[in-house]
Amino acid sequence: MKRNITLVFPILFILVGAALIFIGIQRPVTIFVDGEPGVIWTRAFTVGGAVRDAGLEVGVMDRLNPPAGQWLAWNDSISLGHASQVSFWSAGEKTPKIIWSTDTMPGNLAALAGIRLFPGDRLWWDGLQVLPGNPLPRARFYALEYQPAVIITVQDGGNPSRQFSSAAFTVGAALWENGIHLYVADQLAPGFNELLQNSASVRLNRAVNLSIQVDGKQVNGLSSAGNVGQALAESGIALQGADFSIPADNKPVPANGKIIVIRVREEVILEQKPIPFKGEFQADPQTEIDQRSVIQPGQYGVEVTRFRVRYEDGQEVDRSVESNWVASQPKTQKSGYGTKVVVRMLDTPNGKIEYWRAITVYATAYSPCGLGNVAKCYYGTSSGLPVKRGVVAVTYRWYLLMGGQQVYVPGYGKGIIADVGGGIPGKYWIDLGFTDAELEEWHQNVTLYFLTPVPANITWILP
Repeated sequence: MKRNITLVFPILFILVGAALIFIGIQRPVTIFVDGEPGVIWTRAFTVGGAVRDAGLEVGVMDRLNPPAGQWLAWNDSISLGHASQVSFWSAGEKTPKIIWSTDTMPGNLAALAGIRLFPGDRLWWDGLQVLPGNPLPRARFYALEYQPAVIITVQDGGNPSRQFSSAAFTVGAALWENGIHLYVADQLAPGFNELLQNSASVRLNRAVNLSIQVDGKQVNGLSSAGNVGQALAESGIALQGADFSIPADNKPVPANGKIIVIRVREEVILEQKPIPFKGEFQADPQTEIDQRSVIQPGQYGVEVTRFRVRYEDGQEVDRSVESNWVASQPKTQKSGYGTKVVVRMLDTPNGKIEYWRAITVYATAYSPCGLGNVAKCYYGTSSGLPVKRGVVAVTYRWYLLMGGQQVYVPGYGKGIIADVGGGIPGKYWIDLGFTDAELEEWHQNVTLYFLTPVPANITWILP
């Protein structure tokens, strides 16, 4: 027993000595503060003591590894991560979500804030976009903005619609990110700088090259207008009045961009047309027989027609009657036929004659067998007299009016209207009778004198 006691004391002495030596000797400890390494020398036995010896404070939300109560080993290492305040601003929310974390990975911070990220969502820090997997520089405070992606449906002209998601702030930025490029004069609705909110339906009208035929010239331009009328307006071309375009102004702009503008002009024209006047004959006792007088001059009337004339590009294409009226009525012309008989004397080779009427006629001659038909001769006349010199034939109508009247033909002599002949259309005509032995050739105009006495019944107007 005494021997055992003797052995215990040396062992205790050694242990106490070793402890005194350990306490009195400083040990190196590597401390990583927010990822930055540093070495301190400490006589502390625990992690917490070493941290205090380093002059570091550990907040409630800070992360210390190993825990503060764990014993230190020789050349041990300690990690201290200070918690940062993170303010998460989400689109459409007035107040941020605030968390504390020692993590600097944006995606992890979003998860801690209860924000689930989807493809296309965006995170912004200090106005710069950050990727969820790229750590942020160490800071005591972070203000992060969360921009969720929205679904965008794009109708690009007549092409099939395209759908994608984007967290861009504006419509234009979203299209650009997804490879949809805009050109000058392209039309976008909503506008290029419109903010994206929730889902968006975007219509893109591509500009086309315009070739406009107008006013005799060609105007070229570029337009994304919804219809022809808007495209013309953008090109400074106005449709006025009845002007129209091909295609019509309410039709879509054609794919080839060709538009024709037709200028329309209308004017009112008044046209006058004469209305013929009628003629009346009446007896005029002041005028000599076979003469004409104008008792009342005729006057043409005037008929006015109002036309509406339509011109397209200067060419008349339509003319319609709007109204018609008589501006002045025609005035009947009253002509007088003479009924005044004047008896005159004429010296002839056969002596003086007294006549009351003289007219110009076309004279021919005939004889019983002088008609060329030698097989049959005609010796009689309508009056019963034989065909001989002094017998004068006239048309049937004249014969009914003048049969039996005494006449004188210069170069032929006196005669009597006693026979009927065929006549010559359009002429006053007589046929001078001869015997076959005396037959003369007559084919000429002569004056036919009607001899006195003046008959009781006179045909004033010869048929």
